[in-house]
Amino acid sequence: MRRKPLNTASRSKLSKYAKPLASLAILLADAGSRLERRFWKKKLFAALAPMLEGRSDTTLMQTLDHLYNTNYRAYDELAFAIENTVESPELGQEEDILLLAAPVLAWSTYNIPSGKIEEATVAEFTALLQKNVLSDHAHLVLTNMLFSPDQLPESYTAAAELARQLGQAAIDRVKVRIDTENLPATQSFLSDVRYLIGAISVPAGQPAFKWQVEAHSNGTLLSKEEVLVNWRLTGGQALQKIMPGCLLELMLPNGLYNACREAEKEARAYSVRASAAFLESALDVPTQKIHASVGAFVDRGEIEEYRIGFSVEGNSDIVHGVVWPLIGEEYGNEPDPVYEKDIESEPDNPVIRSKIEALLKEVGIRQIKVLEERFPLEYCEDCGSPLYPNPEGELLHAELPEDSELPNSMHLH
Repeated sequence: MRRKPLNTASRSKLSKYAKPLASLAILLADAGSRLERRFWKKKLFAALAPMLEGRSDTTLMQTLDHLYNTNYRAYDELAFAIENTVESPELGQEEDILLLAAPVLAWSTYNIPSGKIEEATVAEFTALLQKNVLSDHAHLVLTNMLFSPDQLPESYTAAAELARQLGQAAIDRVKVRIDTENLPATQSFLSDVRYLIGAISVPAGQPAFKWQVEAHSNGTLLSKEEVLVNWRLTGGQALQKIMPGCLLELMLPNGLYNACREAEKEARAYSVRASAAFLESALDVPTQKIHASVGAFVDRGEIEEYRIGFSVEGNSDIVHGVVWPLIGEEYGNEPDPVYEKDIESEPDNPVIRSKIEALLKEVGIRQIKVLEERFPLEYCEDCGSPLYPNPEGELLHAELPEDSELPNSMHLH
């Protein structure tokens, strides 16, 4: 799976520390057998561990950036190896560790809660995850924190440090308390993601999740979908207590990076649905009178994201907007509408745009304009929020009418 690097600004030569890392990733990508792959993978993982402990983020990001532009298969191997090394630190021969995230999609016209969780509630969530998601071999330690995306570790080394701390606590069977005072403030959005974060320890080689071990009477394993249904039923009731006034959709708990990527993907459609419901209520207009303008926004020649600008029939002002970022393998696979127009060809499998159009129609919006122009990634100079396209292709700030029914505590950016 092709992933976008976290930092693509650097174009300098590889440092003496980055060169061997890039070489190992290339050798792994070019391996011609399982035996050879196993050899190079072991060397790559061994090289990564001291870098993560030594806070060598610059080396990691420079290597990823270089491979992204020169050998994306090697880039993918390195990104996967870094994530795995971060999530599963080597803390001993007898226990395997996994840094776990349980994402929750939420939307509300009030501020979506985040921050400290009471110990009794942490114990309740721990018990529910143990019962409904994890295998009997796993021991879970959860933090006393409901994380917003702004409060997740910003770097690989910060995530690795958290994984070591929580992993050791899981091995030692002790509680972990996060100092919530020093974490970044949470930005307020109509819809957003929240995360329960913890670590599990299992005896080396044993399964961590129910879908790996539990079977029906006919011998077939539980599916991930069945595990998710059980988690949503029980976990949703518990989460509603600490997230009043929010509509929630729980995602499947998993390793930190996989869980976050899946949550980011699902959050895009969730945000569109939330926006349609919100605008219909706040503006007191049916969705049939809401217009959606969809534009592709580019960075360095690649589509970075789509932005959807919502306006009301008969008025081109933008009342609300949604950003639809490209994630993972979507980078490099989405056709460029301007390039297609220049060569006078029809769009070649515009997967993402088709998804957005279908979703808008699903929520009742019929007036949809997909703009052919490419737009720069522009933001409001005053508040930093994204600018959204209107039907004429102008980039505007999203502003609700003054007479809209919007609670004072609600912020759209």
